[in-house]
Amino acid sequence: MAENIDLKKIEKNILKTAHQHGFFDIVIGFIVFGMSFGPVFRESLPSPYKYFLWPLILVVIAELLLFIIIKYVVQPRTGIVKPGPSLKSMKKKLFIVISIQFVIQLIFTILLVIGNGSGIHVEGILFILIIGLFIIPLFGIIAYLMKYPRLYLIGMLIWLAIFINELLYDSFDYRLRWLFSFGIIGSIIFFMGLAIFIRFLKKYSLT
Repeated sequence: MAENIDLKKIEKNILKTAHQHGFFDIVIGFIVFGMSFGPVFRESLPSPYKYFLWPLILVVIAELLLFIIIKYVVQPRTGIVKPGPSLKSMKKKLFIVISIQFVIQLIFTILLVIGNGSGIHVEGILFILIIGLFIIPLFGIIAYLMKYPRLYLIGMLIWLAIFINELLYDSFDYRLRWLFSFGIIGSIIFFMGLAIFIRFLKKYSLT
């Protein structure tokens, strides 16, 4: 007797297992930790590139590491799955969400620049709350679409790094402030992913 196959359920399970290796967590932790050295690198980079060149360098390095590890470490253990209708739909939704978020952040940045020029400054707890309205829902939506529950926690931790950075604004030099906030939170995310990655390698040994 023929057995009915629920393709959506299968693809949902594929999404859940796609993050079990923990390397995405490692890459996010690497980027967050790398941001702690942003002030040091900004001092040596030419303007106006100093504000976005270092994050761009971190993202490029992370993408290269992700490609190498996924191709030569993860895929030999889990295989390659071609996306079906549900996975393709998820990618479209993900693209729409990220695009909307980018437009909102761009508008917010423009408004901040206009506000600074008019003598209106957004800082302190209000600034942190506004940033939280961008970061936490974004990570929450991506976590839901990708069936990636740890991303909820990672989003909260990144917001916490920004909160700590602002909290220490008047107490520490800005270089130490970034090192304490993004350095500590980035390390937590990195080692959380590393523990999962080591467990994955032990569970799916090629031998």
